[in-house]
Amino acid sequence: MYRNYLNFSAIDSGEFPSLIGLSLISAAVHEVSANVKAPLPLIFSSALTAMSVGLQGLYDVKKPNGGTVPCSLMILTIANSGERKSTVENIFLAGLRRIQDQMADRYAGELSVWKTKLKIWELKDKTIQRNIVNRVNKGADTTEDERRLFEHAAMNPKKPRKFKMLYEDSTSQALFRGLHQDFPSAGLISGEGAGVLNGPALNDLTKQNSIWSGDSVVVDRVTTESYQLDDARLTVSLMVQESAFTGYMQVRGETSRGSGLWARFLVCQPASTQGSRRIDGVAINKEHSELFSERLCHYVERNIELLGKNKQRREVISFSLEAAQRWVQLGNEIETQIGQIGRFKSASDHASKLADNIARLAALFHCFEKFEGDISVSTLNIAISIGKWYSNEFLKLFDVEGQKENDVNELVDWLVSKCGMHEPFIRKNIVRQYGPSRLREKKRLDDALALLQMRGVVQVGYGTGGLLINLCPSGGAGVWGYTKQGRGGERGF
Repeated sequence: MYRNYLNFSAIDSGEFPSLIGLSLISAAVHEVSANVKAPLPLIFSSALTAMSVGLQGLYDVKKPNGGTVPCSLMILTIANSGERKSTVENIFLAGLRRIQDQMADRYAGELSVWKTKLKIWELKDKTIQRNIVNRVNKGADTTEDERRLFEHAAMNPKKPRKFKMLYEDSTSQALFRGLHQDFPSAGLISGEGAGVLNGPALNDLTKQNSIWSGDSVVVDRVTTESYQLDDARLTVSLMVQESAFTGYMQVRGETSRGSGLWARFLVCQPASTQGSRRIDGVAINKEHSELFSERLCHYVERNIELLGKNKQRREVISFSLEAAQRWVQLGNEIETQIGQIGRFKSASDHASKLADNIARLAALFHCFEKFEGDISVSTLNIAISIGKWYSNEFLKLFDVEGQKENDVNELVDWLVSKCGMHEPFIRKNIVRQYGPSRLREKKRLDDALALLQMRGVVQVGYGTGGLLINLCPSGGAGVWGYTKQGRGGERGF
C-alpha cells in the first residue's frame, strides 16, 4: 500500500545533496563554506540567486511536455541573525554589483547628454509650432511646416535606458517601472528580507506569479499611463529571520499561500552553524569564488549587450532524449503523490510547480557550467536531488503532514545507521537524547513513532529500563525493509 507513497523519500531531508558534476559551482560553494562557515544550503541558495539573475535574461528552458518557460527562480532562506547572510550574498553578487555601479556612472553621463538634446529638440519643436500658428493666422499654407513637424517629432531623442538588475527594498511600482522602462530582467534581492516581506514589493502577488510563469503583465496606473510588461524576467531572493517570517505568515500567510506565491519558491531553513565555526588558522583561498564571479560577470556583460535592443531573443535550452524521458517520469511520480495518501496531499500547489522548478535548476546548471548540447540526464538528476531537498524543506515549513513524513524518514535513517538487525531493540530515551535534533522534541518523536507503528514498521512497549522500540516486530523486515522500499533507487522520487 505504501510502496509508491514511500518512493518519494530518496534523499535525507537533513543532508544537502552532493554537487558532484557541477565543478565550478561545487568548488565555489564549498570554498565559501570553508571560508565563511555559514550553513551550506544558505551558501548554495546565494549562488543560485546569482546564477538566476545572470542567466534569466539570456536563456529559457523548453519543457519536455511542451511549453517554454523562464529559468528564473524565487528563493526563500530563513536564517537568524549571525548566520552571515549578507557576507555570503556579497561574495556571490559582488561582481554584478560592481558592473551595475559602473553602468550607473555611464548612465549619469548619458542622461546629462540626453537632457541637453531634449532641450534643443523642445526649442525647435516650439519654433515649428509657432510658425504653423502664425501662418494659420495669416491664412497661409502650412503644408511644409506640418511636414517639418512630423519629421521633427520622429527625431525626439530617446531617453537612455538604465542598466539596473538588482532591486532592494523596492516598491512593486518602482520594480515594474524599471522592468518596463529600463532593463527587463532583474532580481528583487534582500539579505534582510523582513523589509521586503512587510513592504510593498510583494503586494502585487498575481503579477509576481505571472512574471515567474513568463506571462505578460498589465500595470494599471491612476495618475500616469498604464503599460504592459512583456517578456520580463524576475528573480526573487529573500533571506529573512525566523521571527520575521513567522510574523508575516500570521498576518498575510493565508493570502500569499492562497495566491500560489510560496508554491513557486525554493524554500529552506538550514540548521545553524553557530557554535561550530572553528578558525582553521590558514590563509583564505578565494580562487574558486573568483572564478564563479568571473563566469557570472561574463553573463552580465552579455546582458548589457541587450540594453539597446527593443526585443531580446533568448536562447532556448532543451533536454536530451534520455533527460526528457526522466523528466516526464519525474512529473508522473510527483503527480501520484498528490492523492489522498500521497506526500503532497495537502501541498498540491507546491507539487504542481516542482517539476517546473527542477527544469529551471537543470537549465541554470547546464548554462552556467557551459555544458555543450542539450541538458543531460546526469545534470537533470543533480537538479532532481536538489529539488527534492528544497521540497522537503517546503513541507517542513508549510505542511504539517509533510513535516511528519520528513520526521519519519529521518528517524528511520537514524535507526538503521545506529542499530543492527541482530539488535532490533532501542530505548526510546536513547532516541530522545541522541537521535536527530528535531526529534528530541517529545511530540514530534511520538508522532513519527505512531506513524511507523500504524504501518507495522516498529512496535513501542514497556520493557527493561522503560519504553523500548522494537525495530523488527512480528518477524518482518522492520525499519530495514521500510528503508529499502523508501529508497526506490537513486532515481526514485
